[in-house]
Amino acid sequence: MKAAKNPQGFTIVGGVVLALLVAAAGAGLALYGYANALRSQDVSWSTQLNAQYLANQNYLSNYVSGFYEQLGLVKYKSEKLDQVLLNYAKARGEKGAVGQAFLAAVVEAVPDLKGLNIADKMLAYVQAGREGYRATQDKLLDMLKGYDAWREDGYVQSLIVAKVIGVPSERLEARIGDKVWRGKEAREKMYTIVLTSDTKKAYETGTMEPLQVK
Repeated sequence: MKAAKNPQGFTIVGGVVLALLVAAAGAGLALYGYANALRSQDVSWSTQLNAQYLANQNYLSNYVSGFYEQLGLVKYKSEKLDQVLLNYAKARGEKGAVGQAFLAAVVEAVPDLKGLNIADKMLAYVQAGREGYRATQDKLLDMLKGYDAWREDGYVQSLIVAKVIGVPSERLEARIGDKVWRGKEAREKMYTIVLTSDTKKAYETGTMEPLQVK
């Protein structure tokens, strides 16, 4: 005798298989949505960090140009005086190059300034510029710390961020003139707090040569 067919059994099995497929598809869609949201966050972080890094360079460049314009010293503009101003602005937490020591360094760089009675105005401008630049550097550091906290948070999130999205991704750019660092190199470059030497060289190397007042 032939075994009787069991349509009801096939229906139950089919229903279980279908339910499993639907659940798997739902989980896949949820994971895709989660990963896509993390990717969007990476785009946001990278865009903001890229912009802030350029803004810091722009601030430093305008600081030097503004010095001459504010004090009406355009005819005295020189590389030596540029260097003194940049050294002073980038000396984070240093006690040197302030007050009379700074003025002495300025006069040494451009002796013609000695007879001009602009000391108070000069000091007020450079001190304000120095604090402003320190604030831009601190802002960049705070943003980098927030970025690192986000990409390292949670076992699942950090795994997806690092292995699936590839953070730090190529979207993160440290741009200096015509040179561009991306991804992990860009993050390391942004963490290099500029101290002294001319703007471009300082951002490329992160080296420091303390101001010497003779």
